[in-house]
Amino acid sequence: MSLKKELPENLKPRIKPCPLDFKRVENFIKRAKKDLSTAGLIETKDLEVAYQLLYDGMLHSALAYMVSDAVQPDIKGKHKTVVEYVAHALGKRYESKMQFFDRMRRRRHQFLYEPGPHQCTEKEIVDAKSVLEEFIALITDKIKEKNPQKEFCFKP
Repeated sequence: MSLKKELPENLKPRIKPCPLDFKRVENFIKRAKKDLSTAGLIETKDLEVAYQLLYDGMLHSALAYMVSDAVQPDIKGKHKTVVEYVAHALGKRYESKMQFFDRMRRRRHQFLYEPGPHQCTEKEIVDAKSVLEEFIALITDKIKEKNPQKEFCFKP
């Protein structure tokens, strides 16, 4: 992978090679779309669970991008590594979207590991759904740009 040479030194040891598997790439995108759809069904019952699903959709999309580069996160700090890798790969143009993704990561961590009165708001859900929809579209476009000769099936 050519990007590995350009990675910040602190990120290089947290990335490991994996086989370039287009079926796995497709499955990650399909899962992200399913996460988005399921979050919409659950949000009226449990905002925190819906938010976690929206975060999972961001993570699945980002993992699709990484696998399309034939890399994956190594053992420690996988979620943060995924966010940092994709932020680096996409560059400054998408910095605000990646900062949103990182905030989602921290918020999801709070819901998961520190249960309590961390009420998720409807606005957070609306914002996260919007960002996830845009992110899925962005990642699928980037994957197609990197592999123009490949036909993908990203429909769930």
